[in-house]
Amino acid sequence: MEQQLDSMNLSFLAKSVAPPWLPAPVAEARKLAWWAQWLMMLIGLAYTISGVVLIVLNGFGVGGYFFAAGIINFMLVFVMKTTFFDAVDLGKFKDAADKLLIWTILGLIFGLLGGIMLLIAYLRIRNVFQPNYQPYPTGQYQVGQAQAPPQQYQAPPQQAAPVAPAPAVPAEAEPAPAHEAHKAEMVKCKKCGVQYPAFMRTCPNCNEPR
Repeated sequence: MEQQLDSMNLSFLAKSVAPPWLPAPVAEARKLAWWAQWLMMLIGLAYTISGVVLIVLNGFGVGGYFFAAGIINFMLVFVMKTTFFDAVDLGKFKDAADKLLIWTILGLIFGLLGGIMLLIAYLRIRNVFQPNYQPYPTGQYQVGQAQAPPQQYQAPPQQAAPVAPAPAVPAEAEPAPAHEAHKAEMVKCKKCGVQYPAFMRTCPNCNEPR
């Protein structure tokens, strides 16, 4: 379903694919906000059409509210891509959370269902600022599955000249799981205590240099 929606290539909508290094709370918040943008676009379309019909039949009033609510839902969909999704994908979690709170309030006022989804996304992304949050769930952020080494071919012994038994070979250490080898290294900010990927030069929460 997500791939089908992404294949529509609507430039004003964010894609469902997120950077694999995102901490678990941020990745979940981004997924909720991604579904919320589609819901808000449908709500905006329904409200706009309903508002036009009510204005024609009964004039401004309830029809004006529905029409304005539809336009605001469309505007939220447009601004969320640059102010939230792009900020999250660049590691600017604090900026993304602050903007998401504003869009959540507007969503609750002018489109209840979309606002509720954004509220859940906001509460989820706030967990990344807690000092003892779990950055990655088990098995997340792995590049590929570990494969067992191929078995070596052993020629059958000749009948005429028996081969002496080979000395025992010590067992090799079991390789580390793929998700352990490829998990992004995390560092802790000296100023605010937030953990973030080590390749970032500044803290995404307080912009303190590493």
